[in-house]
Amino acid sequence: MSRPIRVLELCSSLNVGGGERLVHGLVQHLDRSRFEPHVVAVAAARGNSFLPEFERLGVPVRVIGAKNLWSPPIYRELARYIRQHQIDLIHTHLTSADIVGRIVGRWLGVSVVSTLNNIPEDYENQRVYRYWLERYSCGLADHLVACSERIRQMFIARWRVPAAKTSTILNGVTMDAFLAVPAGVPPRAPGEGPVVTTIGRMQEQKAQHLFIDAARIVRERHPRARFMIVGQGPLEGQLKAQAQRLGLGDTVAFAGVRYDIPQVLGASDIFVLSSAWEGLPVAGVEAMAAARPVVMTDVGGVRDLVSDGVSGLIVPPGDAPALAAAVSRLLDDEDGRLAMGRAGRAQVARDFSITAVTEQYEQLFAQIVARKTAGASRASLPLS
Repeated sequence: MSRPIRVLELCSSLNVGGGERLVHGLVQHLDRSRFEPHVVAVAAARGNSFLPEFERLGVPVRVIGAKNLWSPPIYRELARYIRQHQIDLIHTHLTSADIVGRIVGRWLGVSVVSTLNNIPEDYENQRVYRYWLERYSCGLADHLVACSERIRQMFIARWRVPAAKTSTILNGVTMDAFLAVPAGVPPRAPGEGPVVTTIGRMQEQKAQHLFIDAARIVRERHPRARFMIVGQGPLEGQLKAQAQRLGLGDTVAFAGVRYDIPQVLGASDIFVLSSAWEGLPVAGVEAMAAARPVVMTDVGGVRDLVSDGVSGLIVPPGDAPALAAAVSRLLDDEDGRLAMGRAGRAQVARDFSITAVTEQYEQLFAQIVARKTAGASRASLPLS
């Protein structure tokens, strides 16, 4: 191909989230001499949007603004964009983008790669029609990428996805700003206690109600400890009411959406993820890059990220007392938690560099497009 490969990064929306941060990192680091990235979102962002961050990269960005998957104009508008810009490959992220992108890709004969950012149960917890459309449209994709080897094996076993059609590429993070966060105890004013932080959209998946329950338990042993929840979402009102009901109004801070996450982590002593399910959590990678010890629930690809007892602590999901015990253990052992933070930083700097991850995607994209081009060339040969 004489020109760069035109890759359409198709997102369900441009809400601030782990999948969108991965797309932002890929778009930022793709080799522009070989690849020309485009970004399209199926739906408008609900709440805080990542759109300005993509616009600053100077790449073409389009938001279709669909309200549901049943409207034909969604498919026509995406197909029009693909034809107009002569897109060579569609790379989809999350359910709506997966479904729409795979259907339009098959319709137009354009290659599709889908990144599976979550475990099968996450898709199964969605509305029934979305689950079945996600599952069976996998057959329309040319290739499926899992964000951890454990998750890849789950899809092979649970959804009978052909192993040869899958690969594992870890969720990379643009981590220079996180690696620049000073290791050690964060600076704080006299009398201020340690800060325990969680970051994520306030929804069922992230289970921040367990974080608040754990805060109540930890406070009994560490009354100066403070807790911070960064993010917004549909459960925000319930979570604030829970904190007030438990008498934690002055202990648990709700910080809203923040765009200075390295600074947030730099002011934190411990990072916690209380999720009920996950793929491979980008927020956890960022916290480890910032040399913060982590406490995470044993879900999805967390064990591909955290070495239990070395770079962090892993606890059972749904267990607030276990979460509290792990946080208290780290608060009791300053030297131990600082050592975990250093070990985590070294681990993710080696394994989760966005540069290395982008190179893996570049190799995959080039292979898929070359295979499609070769197939088209063979099909166009005259019969002998």
